Amino acid sequence: MDSSALFPAPYAEGLPNPWIGGLLMTMPLALALIGADGRIVAANEALLATAGDAARLGVAPAALFVEADRARIAKMVGRVVNGRGPYEVRAALAARPDEAQVVTLSPVPPGFGVASLLAMRDIREQLRLERQVAAVTRMQAVGQLAGGIAHDFNNILTAVLGLTDQLLARHPETGVDYADLDQIRINGRRAAALVEQLLAFARQQPRKQRVLDLETTVLGLRPLLEQLIGPNIALTIDAPGLARAVHADDSQIEQIVVNLVVNARDAMEGAGALAIALSDVAAADIVALGHAIIPAVDHIAVRVSDTGSGISPEIAGKIFEPFFSTKPQGLGTGLGLSTVYGIVKQSAGYIFAEPAPGGGTVFAVYLPSVPRAGLAPVAPPPLAAPTLPTSLRVLLVEDDAAVRAVLERGLRRQGLAVEAVDGGAAALERLRDAAAPPLDVVVSDVMMPGIDGVELVSQAREMLPGLRVVLMSGFAEPPLHRAADRQGVSFLSKPFAMVDLVAAIAATLPA
Repeated sequence: MDSSALFPAPYAEGLPNPWIGGLLMTMPLALALIGADGRIVAANEALLATAGDAARLGVAPAALFVEADRARIAKMVGRVVNGRGPYEVRAALAARPDEAQVVTLSPVPPGFGVASLLAMRDIREQLRLERQVAAVTRMQAVGQLAGGIAHDFNNILTAVLGLTDQLLARHPETGVDYADLDQIRINGRRAAALVEQLLAFARQQPRKQRVLDLETTVLGLRPLLEQLIGPNIALTIDAPGLARAVHADDSQIEQIVVNLVVNARDAMEGAGALAIALSDVAAADIVALGHAIIPAVDHIAVRVSDTGSGISPEIAGKIFEPFFSTKPQGLGTGLGLSTVYGIVKQSAGYIFAEPAPGGGTVFAVYLPSVPRAGLAPVAPPPLAAPTLPTSLRVLLVEDDAAVRAVLERGLRRQGLAVEAVDGGAAALERLRDAAAPPLDVVVSDVMMPGIDGVELVSQAREMLPGLRVVLMSGFAEPPLHRAADRQGVSFLSKPFAMVDLVAAIAATLPA
């Protein structure tokens, strides 16, 4: 802000002590100098930030306040101009009527060219904190909403996708209904991906972390990225060979890269150059990055740069907020960058958006790195459901009737003997029934009223040590995931295909 607009040069030059102008501007209070006529003759930036546009040269101080307090302020200004005081009063500013300010009015000794001094608390830092709190509150609200809807929505999708798979299995690919059923499955998976984005933003998405070769992961995405950006955007991936790895969920890392690439594509409006660069960042080099919040430990940097229009300062502070988008309505969900932010923070990393040299934007992601010694080959996912012994007896525990019916029907079609119950209490009652046939595997939902899936596993294994268990999770709080991990039980995230459930059951059986 140009201080000459607040403290005009002619006035400053006319002061008996000209240095008072500079002192006024630097004080950490909202200050105004009042002339003998009872009007403001100078003010600092803090006053404008606190009192708003009403704080102008030549106005009476009473004009800064709500109508109910103006007479009282005007009366005190009159007294102080005549050498009485000082006075202190609480009054509400017109710019902030819901919050009373402590206002101090003091007479100024002769010789300074002004009659009195008005002082208020500088609220610029408070305003900044209020903006931050409001942003965090919005993000927390969306996170709670994501967690609240994820369980029920994923149950619905599990039922829809399960029924669709079963119908597809009974229809030949040349049938008249096959294409329509396949479209239902595709849209169901798109809906599931949207829930994953919400959970990733809320930092509540279940993670399957392992020591990951980031170079292999990113290079493996090249065919997909080239399809996403189209032929008019030149893609380069600079991965010179990383000395270290990251401990992360590979699917989440892929989400980060894909979302940043799609964001860059849209910023370039379909034409330009896009570069992805990977590099090791040693602990000793962290300070040189200029980001004080990054701890001084080894990291790997992923930089995605584009030649687009860049990010204007007006929206720079909003780009990671959920549902914020500069795209026309209907062309974006506003979850892309907020999803990236959520995953990065969930992975103990940091992300920054910076102007690119020559125009465009660079998104820089820093993830803590680990030694490559822990790298291990990942087995490819099964292409078809493994064959399970038809003698296998499964206890299915699911409180959602639609999901229970779909899964029970699907498992029976695999030739398994299935008993289905609607909750943890009924499951424990069945497990205690010594006269009933022994069970081989328990397949249970996690989030159920009464006894949840993790507690069910704990009590069931006290009765039957070594009981094989598969837990299904539409959405489970992180503490439940950690409790299940301690018991050696992994989650099968909803929604899933029947082949995934069969494979999960097969994984619990002896080789």
